[in-house]
Amino acid sequence: MFKCILSGIAALAAIAAPACAQTDRSVDLRAFQEQILDVDRSFSAEARAEAERQFEALSASASSLSNAQFELALAEIIALADNGYSTLWATGWANDYPRLAIRFYLGDDGLTIADAQPEFENLIGRRVTAVEGRSLAGLRGAWSRYASGRQGWRDQFMYYFLESPDMLHAAGIARSRTEVRAVLEGGDEIVIPSTDAWPALEGLDAILPGAREIELYQAGRINGDPLYLRDPDAAMRYVELAERDAVYVQFRSNVDFTGETDMAAEAASVIGRLRAAAPRYVIVDQRFNLGGDLNNTRDLMQAIPEIAGNGGRVFVITSGRTFSAGISSAGYLKQAGGDLVTIVGAPAGDHLEFWAEGDPAQMPGIGRYIGLARERHNYVTGCPQEDCHGSIRRHPIAIETLDPDIRPMFTYEDLAGGNDPYLNAVFALMEADG
Repeated sequence: MFKCILSGIAALAAIAAPACAQTDRSVDLRAFQEQILDVDRSFSAEARAEAERQFEALSASASSLSNAQFELALAEIIALADNGYSTLWATGWANDYPRLAIRFYLGDDGLTIADAQPEFENLIGRRVTAVEGRSLAGLRGAWSRYASGRQGWRDQFMYYFLESPDMLHAAGIARSRTEVRAVLEGGDEIVIPSTDAWPALEGLDAILPGAREIELYQAGRINGDPLYLRDPDAAMRYVELAERDAVYVQFRSNVDFTGETDMAAEAASVIGRLRAAAPRYVIVDQRFNLGGDLNNTRDLMQAIPEIAGNGGRVFVITSGRTFSAGISSAGYLKQAGGDLVTIVGAPAGDHLEFWAEGDPAQMPGIGRYIGLARERHNYVTGCPQEDCHGSIRRHPIAIETLDPDIRPMFTYEDLAGGNDPYLNAVFALMEADG
């Protein structure tokens, strides 16, 4: 899944190619054809035919397009696969195009201004009902043309689209490449300009989409110190909650992309610590886990239900950012624990059948990475087909669903106030046990 990034992280971080003016698109078109269209296996026959038709049309018109228009055209073609991993990683837009002077948050209560440059700080906390005349539903609909996966996963990249006047203009939404018009709840109309004042994203943050909740926590826009946001740079966390007879284990990825930690060894050590602690409840927070290597945590996930044992319960927290090996981990846990496992949160970022397992390809001209999928994952059937990922064929997952049993609302007010409705719902269920 995303484990391929680990081996080349230094190189990937160093090759953050800026979006300069381009007219000769041949190098990118050739790379897209040879490294994406010719090898990605997630397209249906009908989708592949349409992708090839659109690619032929793009090849004829590419030299007349702006960088933003060209990037969106590539994004639209790969999005036809309707596979979360097969997508143009829009994160780099934050560095290569000017960003709005505000940053949004997408919560269950809508679109809210959650951060801003000093001259616009008075807007923080204001809900946005329309951007360039489009509601949030309309904006999500427009973005779904360029991004794959379930809505929660598409939302992870949507920030880079909404906060880029260049991209909104290229998509035919914004009238200007330097500002965006929005309507606030209550009817106030505002004009938000672009700016170069935001710090550049560096390293892996310039490649994979950051968790907006963590970004706002680091920016000081969240009150308090909620458990799920602490130690924001840690890939995995183990916290004993002795007063609740519980242990909280959080995964933000299934691999340490910095290369500093052996995640398989860390997961194995958690098994020993859990056995020693012998908690009644185990809480596994996968809400920020966008993937890595599913093999690193499989033994842990399969052991947790047995450790909780008779009278115990296991809770899994998921969100739209739960993706790739994060979904696999939740699947192994649910399969091993059955009714002992309760899922709390929002739906995971991809379906139970998806395609993954391919090195992301970097377009050499525009510098953007595009996810590539070569092998099938099917967590309903156990994936016996020959085109299934080898680890899943050897260690199958066969479950009915990973949809949440409990779906709390998570609003901007919750986020800014340091409240965690997901963890609070878990605590309420624990207290109800008596």
